[in-house]
Amino acid sequence: MRTRRLLLYLTLALLSQPGFCAVRPSFRLDLSAWRATDIVVVTSTPDDGVFEVAESWKGELAVGEKVTLPELRPDRHAPPISKYPKSESDMLQTGVSEQIPRQPAGARMILFLVGPGVSKTWKPSDLMSSMKASVLWMDHGQIFSFGQLFNPGPSVLHLSRLSEGEVRSRVAEIRGTQERAKSALAVLDGAERAERLRVFVNSNIPPARTFALEELGKCGPTATRAISGMLDDPAFADESPELIKALADAGGSATGPEMHRRLQQELTFWKSMAPSLAPDWWNQNPSIHVPLWQHYGQTHQLILGLKQINYLTSLSTVVELRDLWQSSRSLSDGKQLIEECNEWIAHPRD
Repeated sequence: MRTRRLLLYLTLALLSQPGFCAVRPSFRLDLSAWRATDIVVVTSTPDDGVFEVAESWKGELAVGEKVTLPELRPDRHAPPISKYPKSESDMLQTGVSEQIPRQPAGARMILFLVGPGVSKTWKPSDLMSSMKASVLWMDHGQIFSFGQLFNPGPSVLHLSRLSEGEVRSRVAEIRGTQERAKSALAVLDGAERAERLRVFVNSNIPPARTFALEELGKCGPTATRAISGMLDDPAFADESPELIKALADAGGSATGPEMHRRLQQELTFWKSMAPSLAPDWWNQNPSIHVPLWQHYGQTHQLILGLKQINYLTSLSTVVELRDLWQSSRSLSDGKQLIEECNEWIAHPRD
């Protein structure tokens, strides 16, 4: 899956926190299940880093095949999972929990792999390209995975809240959703393809949402009506910034009047809200479900979209919006939005 860019309106408050950028790999079931070409239950063998397929949940690997993953070779002094620290404080202090465990031959694991292709080398499904964050270890009926429990802090092996049955069920759900979403791309008519992608835009599977939103932007001008309809539907409010991006990508310059109209609506909203907003509203609740953050996301993306298509008619509204945010005590902390306005105002393209 092409990475969905981090939404500014979600991360703005977090970016100011110390250590936020010290992110370490963590296993994410939905993301790995979507990205992986092959998901298999394997057993460890006496050869470190070599595993035998016991079950195949996704992909072409067959039962009995051997998979060699040098990245999963444990250190010769690494203990088995049963000897790993149990408390979070011990996990973070000893360093043992950062190591690949040495499991006995026959121990079961679930691998989430990206096909070797021409390189003939398996790759991790983890977004940060960590193989150990693309694996679930099973020990005495429990599941363990690597993750960053605290930021800043290392990625450590810890007990997962998931059961094997829950993992199996979720993988099957994601696989089915992925197949249906990809089948929508076979539709040549852009308007119909957009309608078929609509159901995935607010899927409970985040990578499915990302996939649908990115593909909407490739559907062409005939898809703009469907995208506009989603923007007007409260059920899609959380996805509105990405829908605005898809609208600009799909329709190009023809979407200028509509996006300008929407920006004018956002300007009216912020004019009405600014006098009553507390200066620290940014930190009160950063959830995307809060209407203020939804409006912030829409406003920011509308500026980016109008700049992308170079709709110069909207510059006067951008100037007015910038001036409002600069002069308002409750909005002036929105420096990223102000900077985006200033950049376009200073460098419009003829």
